[in-house]
Amino acid sequence: MITVSTSDIVKKPRLISAPEEITMIEDARSHTPKSVLLPIELYEMVKEKIEDELYLYKNTKALGMKFEESEEVIAELLG
Repeated sequence: MITVSTSDIVKKPRLISAPEEITMIEDARSHTPKSVLLPIELYEMVKEKIEDELYLYKNTKALGMKFEESEEVIAELLG
């Protein structure tokens, strides 16, 4: 994993145009994480699991579950 700042991206946009490894982007002034880029191959592998987890997280109340229960379901999906 590499870490680049927002000012690095302005100077070298190729850092984010086609990442070859996981890239964390942090704010140049406060050095706080702002975003993470994944190579497309890695993204395709985890895309479905991410979508499932987001669905459960967003719809916990509608599904009649408590947040803790949804975490158990998410753990089973990722397991």
